[in-house]
Formats: sequence, C-alpha cells, structure tokens
Amino acid sequence: MKKSLFFLIALFLFLRLPSLFEPYWYGDEGIYLTLGQAIRRGETLYLQIHDNKPPTLYYFAALSQTVFGFRLLLLLWMIPTILIFSRFSQKFLRPNLSYLSTLIFLILTSIPLVEGHIANSEIFMLLPTLLSLLFFLRSSTLSDHFLSGLALGFSFTFKFPAAAEFLFLCFFLFAFKFSRPKKALIHSFVLTAGFLFPIFLWAIFFYSRRSFFQFIFASLLQNFSYLSSWATGTHSGFTAPSGLIIRFLLLLFAYAIIFCLRRRQIITQPLAFLFGLFFSSLFGALLSSRPYPHYLIQLLPSLPILLVMLFIHHSNQVKSLILLILFVLLFALNQYKFYFYPVVSYYSNFYSYLFHRQDLTSYRRFFGKEVNDTYAAADFIKNNTQNHERIFVWADEPYLYALSQRPPLGRFTVAYHIIDFQKYDETINTLKTYLPRYIIYSSAASHPFPALDRFLQRYYLVVAQFGSNLIYQLR
Repeated sequence: MKKSLFFLIALFLFLRLPSLFEPYWYGDEGIYLTLGQAIRRGETLYLQIHDNKPPTLYYFAALSQTVFGFRLLLLLWMIPTILIFSRFSQKFLRPNLSYLSTLIFLILTSIPLVEGHIANSEIFMLLPTLLSLLFFLRSSTLSDHFLSGLALGFSFTFKFPAAAEFLFLCFFLFAFKFSRPKKALIHSFVLTAGFLFPIFLWAIFFYSRRSFFQFIFASLLQNFSYLSSWATGTHSGFTAPSGLIIRFLLLLFAYAIIFCLRRRQIITQPLAFLFGLFFSSLFGALLSSRPYPHYLIQLLPSLPILLVMLFIHHSNQVKSLILLILFVLLFALNQYKFYFYPVVSYYSNFYSYLFHRQDLTSYRRFFGKEVNDTYAAADFIKNNTQNHERIFVWADEPYLYALSQRPPLGRFTVAYHIIDFQKYDETINTLKTYLPRYIIYSSAASHPFPALDRFLQRYYLVVAQFGSNLIYQLR
C-alpha cells in the first residue's frame, strides 16, 4: 500500500512539475490573471473589467497573481481532488480497481492532452463536483442533499456547465432514489436550495459593489448567447435553437433508456448513476459546440471508472453498454472536431530545458513562435510606463497586460470581446477620452477596426516592433 501511494505521489509530481515553469502563453489564463490584477487594484469585476464567466476563478487568479502562482494553486487543489475521486470510485469498484481508476484520473488531469495542467474552470470544478457526488451517494438525508447542492453550486460559480450535473441529480432523485414523488420533491427542493446558495452569496456581494445587474448579465445570462457564438461568430444573439435543443432531447432520451435498463434490472443502480452522470457531463462538455479539449475534463468523474469496468465487469451486456457509451464519446469527438495537445514533446521540452540542453528562448518557443516577442513587448511597456499607467492592446494577447502588470484601458482585455460584444464605439470613445501613452497593435490580427486605424494614424507613431506587435506611442 505504501509503495502504491509513493508511486502515485511521484507520478503526480513528475507530471505536474513542468506546469509550474511554463511561460505566459495560454490566452484564457492571460485573461484570468489580467482580471485578477484588476481585482487586486480594487476594480469591480464585470463593471470595470469584463469577462463572461462566473466570478470564483477570477478571485483565484487575484490570489495567485502570476502563472506560477496559478499553477501552484492548481497543483495544491488537485491533491484533495485526487483523494476525493479515490473515495468516489470506491463507491463502484473494489479497492485495487479503485486504485487503477484513480491512476487513470491522475494522469488525465495532469498531462496536457486535455489541458489538465492549465488553470481553467473545468479542472477547478472537479473538486466541488466530486464532493457533491459523494454527499449525494452517502445517504438519503436532507442534510446530505443540501451539502451536495451546496458543493455543486460552488462548482457552478466556476462555470455554467455544472448545471448539467445538477439536472442529473434531480433526475436521479425522482427516477431511482425515492419511490414517493412527494419525498423526491422535498429533497430536490433542498438540493436546489443548496445549489443556489453560493450564487446567492455572490449576488449579495456584487449588489454591495453596485454591479448586481452586470454580474447577472455577464456571468449568467450572457452564457446563453455564448452557446451559439461559435457558430454565429458573435455573442449578440440568443442560443441557436437547433443544436442545443437537439442535444438536450438526446440527453432526455439517454435518461429514459437508463431508466428502462434499471427497471428491467439489466443494470444496477450504481451503474445507472454512472451512465447518467456520463451523459450529463458529455452534454455539459458539448454545450457551446466548441472543440476545446479542456471541456472534456468534465467527463473525468465517470470516465476512468467506466474504462476499468469495461475490462473487469462480469456481464457482457454491461460491457456492451460501456462500449456503446465510448462509441458515443468518440462520435462526439469527431463530430465537433476536438483537438488535443502533444504529451511526449511537452515533457521532452521541459526536461531538456531543466537539464540545460536548450536555452530559455528555445524552451519558450515550444509554446508558440510569438511567445518570446510577447515577453519583449511586455518588457518594453513595463520599462517605459508607470506602475498604474493604462495601456491598450488591439490583439488577442491578454498576457501583455498580465506580464507588464499594466491595467487595460477600458473593460475588455482582448480584441475578440470588443468584436463579439460590438463595443467599437465604446472603445474608440474611451481611447479619445484618455489618450493612453502606448497602444500595442498586432499586425497579425485578422480583426479590422478602421476607426482605430484612423485614430492611430492621427495621434500616434510606431516606436518599436516585436514580432507582429507594433508599439504605438502618443505623439
């Protein structure tokens, strides 16, 4: 047992260590850290600085301050996450098989294949989601169902798709846990109260900051239009009815099949729970129709357990059902064209750098040919501006703000937000009002902004260039 535990610890550290030394390169982390720095300066989230996720992750970024701090926080966060998953898997598997599923979970949440090493909402959501599932399975008391809802509500404050697991738990209460509808209704009400409580606390907080409506719109309502924006190229529309509704109907169909399989005693209640959880998580991962690999992290509470069951379960019927589930997953991966990150070359790059077989410039270049240019541009801005002097970046490179530790002029940190929310006029008016000393303009950006081009031509001169990043200085 001690050897097994030592192996897990050693593997965890070996897989996680490179993530602590990565450069600033991942766009979403750049946004989180930029908003985190704004929070530390006392700015109000959603009102003075904007993004469209619930608030918890931005406050984690404010606590972390740097990519290293963010990744270290994630490393520490994953220790209880893995332990809780081990407890959760023991609800379905014998101890030795639970160890195997935990090993699979540890690897998939640590390697870059599905961005398990990056501080995204989906990886932080795992801990409260797994706690919620454990409380739900522990007993049928009102207190456990409230705690289950509370943990899942906390997960929701990281990202919207946690609502899919909430829907599943409500379904399971009525379909399997209670035979009397009245009792199921009472427990679902308690579960819902727990789920809403963390959201209610955040609502009170933002109400006290006079940004209640901005909080509701940005972190909740705006997510509905976000679901359709991959197809439409804008956040301005409402959810495209076809794809989302069809996926929801398919989820309900999956619930119905699981219910019938259980009633006919083809599967056990624990298996019904795992199957339902898997399809709910898959629905959450596909909500926006985007192919980002970190969305697949939502599947990890159930997928490692199902993979182990595929090889050890005594029933051929159950094995066939698991194979069918895996086929559905593979079909979804192909249909939505999910991409994945390399694994072997990632570790080879880091350990070559660690043992001085390549220099820092070459190490950073692995993460993108523009990374070194971004560092050079950020150094220029940091050396030529005051600590709280605002800059404006017309590019999808929020890490220029985070690296230079300079606040953005205006509410938006990336060009695509200004485009998606149609905030061209607001942006130009803000620039004309404050006339920032420096503007960084990416010549590689495929975002036309004619009013900005005219503004730069009239008031600014190019004083430096780092790769595609042009540094404009006020005349």
